[in-house]
Amino acid sequence: MSKAIAMPASAANSGAASVRTVRAALMLRVSTREQVKGYGLGIQETAGRAFIDARPGWTYSPEHVYRDEGASGAAVVRPGMLRLERAARQGLVDVVVVHSLDRIGRTGRAFWAWVWALEDLGVGFVSVTQDIDTADESGRRRMQLYALAAEAERDLVRERTQGGRQHRALDGGWVGGPPPWGYAITKAGPRRSALVIDEVEAAVVRAAVGFIVDDSNNVSEAARRLNGLGLLTRSGRPWTASNLHRRLGCSALLQGEVVFRKPPGRTRNATRLNEDGVPLYGESVFLPVPRIITRERAEALVRSMHAGGRSTRAAAVGYPLTGRIAGTCGHRYVGSIKKDNGTRYYRCGGANNGKGGQTNCSDPLLTADDIEAVVWKRIELLLCDPRVRAALMQAESHRYPGDIEKQRERVSRFEASLKQKEEALAGAGAALIGVPGLDPALRDAAVRQFAEDARSTEALLQRAREVLADQEEAEASDESVVFRSLTAGSLPSTDIAAMAMVTALLDITVSPLGRVRKRSGVKCKVTAWHDRTGVKVPAEVSESDWPAVEDVVSAYFARSQFVRGAVDVRTQLNGALHRLRTGCLWDQLPERYGPWQAVKERQNNWFKKGFWPVLMETLNRRGAATPVRREPHVPPLKITASIVDGRSKPDTPSTL
Repeated sequence: MSKAIAMPASAANSGAASVRTVRAALMLRVSTREQVKGYGLGIQETAGRAFIDARPGWTYSPEHVYRDEGASGAAVVRPGMLRLERAARQGLVDVVVVHSLDRIGRTGRAFWAWVWALEDLGVGFVSVTQDIDTADESGRRRMQLYALAAEAERDLVRERTQGGRQHRALDGGWVGGPPPWGYAITKAGPRRSALVIDEVEAAVVRAAVGFIVDDSNNVSEAARRLNGLGLLTRSGRPWTASNLHRRLGCSALLQGEVVFRKPPGRTRNATRLNEDGVPLYGESVFLPVPRIITRERAEALVRSMHAGGRSTRAAAVGYPLTGRIAGTCGHRYVGSIKKDNGTRYYRCGGANNGKGGQTNCSDPLLTADDIEAVVWKRIELLLCDPRVRAALMQAESHRYPGDIEKQRERVSRFEASLKQKEEALAGAGAALIGVPGLDPALRDAAVRQFAEDARSTEALLQRAREVLADQEEAEASDESVVFRSLTAGSLPSTDIAAMAMVTALLDITVSPLGRVRKRSGVKCKVTAWHDRTGVKVPAEVSESDWPAVEDVVSAYFARSQFVRGAVDVRTQLNGALHRLRTGCLWDQLPERYGPWQAVKERQNNWFKKGFWPVLMETLNRRGAATPVRREPHVPPLKITASIVDGRSKPDTPSTL
């Protein structure tokens, strides 16, 4: 602990000259957005400032008020606490003032991760409402007792709550939350609710099923027809393809059941298991609900949606720009893949795009490889700025709190302490029995105290091991590799996984500023060959170099075919090379190279006959070659990026 904190009360009141300055920081947290809008933060801040003002020598400044707005107490990584830790590492904070200790964290893992992280930096905690100050051993002991008791109480409340929901589900009742589309909640007893069919919403479901099964519409067409009929979503908004697809894929509609506590391994929201693989709060419960459509109709719906060829939704790691591209309709783009050829692309979430402008959104499809290449080049420019790279590393370093080496030492200390206390407990009973005249009640109380000390140390050891495991996992993560490369001044590779990690560190928004001109016909095989083989495109052939090149060409083609047309072959060759270097469309080829159709025909003919690779090898011996340029199939883009502080709030905005 800081010496400025642990000063005797007599010294604090013996005069201005004896008072040491203590730099306090306020830590405020509320769990919900409703509390943010209310008085939760204000009450904490007012009480905290009054507490600091009443302590001689204690000071604070507005920049050392750290807020976590709408942050769960179970979350370890929180923006406000991350900023607080950085301030402590810079030596700017001596003590942290909280309204109550549960503002630090509501779970043992979250609470102790932050307490130990700041303790290792010489920073203590003070609770305004609980009269707990960790400046001395008694204060630390009281905090330990409070934390362990609070955690046990939370576990008991959670067990009772979850057990009650389990019994309600086993009894066939609805356990809470919004009902699936097509259903409503009704009272089925004094303390029991159930799901019944909402006929208004069910009519919309049946209409959508009819469009898909009977009229052979895909999900996008069904969404447009529903919107055209004024049959909107529950919130009154128009249907989108993705929204309707989710509603039609729910288990209530397709299987006639709702699953409470989804079985392990089926989804990311599956029920939690303990170390033995047993569900923590109860087994999965399958609640039967009235069917809106028959089983046969549901099976036909599944077959029709599968046959419709709807593109699958992409995982974020495979599409790093998902949610970062802004459509003109107000929706964000999501990654998708075409099932027929495996092409990756981004589409606006407002519609399925295209269809002659008949959808509720006309934002164009964007080829994933092309737009990712453009955005990555802009990111590289941003990260090459030492100031931005330093700010990024500062904002994201120590994303998981604490010093891993000090935590390893703490675990070792707890292990040694637990061993000593277990040995003391084992020998306490026999030793105290031999004390003449000792009251049995006092002996039993002493043994209970030994046992309680051992249990408390064992609980702290368990929490310390959990925190250490989290720190080691964060240290070994792929994101740590990215940070180490940034620290070394190098950038990670441009593969999808690396790009996803880098974009996760930035708050990026990509706004298309127009539409891209689409290329017609098949892809250029010559461009693809250069791109695939890495063979560079040579510079234009000068008139003085042409005789040597002409000899190579003449060896492959008859003289009568070689010298034909209104434009000489050297000019046409230079036109083909110009297009490969610049990436322009064929019909954008400058007029000085002659009709673009003739240039294209000559290039393709030479490539088809196997002469193009030979010609490139000959010309590249002169040097001055450049990589082939492929014009990205993306419109002009406005790209803005902000550094994400703690993965929640943008900070240090900059425009790329």
